[in-house]
Amino acid sequence: MPDRALVATFGFDERRVLPALRLLAYDELVLLAGRDSTRADGYARLKALEPSLRTVLVDPFDLGDCLDRTASTLRDLANSGRLVRLSVTGGTKILGAAALLAAFQEGVEAWFCDPEPVRLPVLRGVRIVESVSPAARDLAESLRGPMPADRLLSRASGHGLSAREARAALGQLVAHGLAEEVLDRGNVIVRPTAALEAFRPHLPRHVARKA
Repeated sequence: MPDRALVATFGFDERRVLPALRLLAYDELVLLAGRDSTRADGYARLKALEPSLRTVLVDPFDLGDCLDRTASTLRDLANSGRLVRLSVTGGTKILGAAALLAAFQEGVEAWFCDPEPVRLPVLRGVRIVESVSPAARDLAESLRGPMPADRLLSRASGHGLSAREARAALGQLVAHGLAEEVLDRGNVIVRPTAALEAFRPHLPRHVARKA
């Protein structure tokens, strides 16, 4: 059985991390934390409990930095053959959100333990680039800001998509939390979410060709 790595977001209170340590089996503990967090009493108590823990420093108020560093950490652990789990219970909301996005990006099992464990809807081993179809990637390329749904779908024809394919692609973006639909004065408006903007660099553009 491969070594089990538990990656946990951390702020200042070790009590936000302890439930995950008790409930999720692991052989290696990695904390995602800001520099100030490593000076907190809670960090010292965790270090005393797990002297071998490793810390990856992040800027807990910078979504991009948290996403990049978390994704890199998860990827490196998985590539080394470890079975990786992520706990997003501690730390800032920005760090938690970015860590969950990274879990989606890298296909890593994610949990929220407060105190009961709740497994979050991430498919282990399925990366976001593999779960989003080429048609949905093309539609995401066109979705650079709020726009009427009919205009977005009409643009899809420029990528060689049929009306049916375009509607299915939009449904996929919404289902993955990459786009949202809102009703404004009787018109359906499609907006990119923060998740799409975070994932956009990792969604290689697929160019569809007309038959």
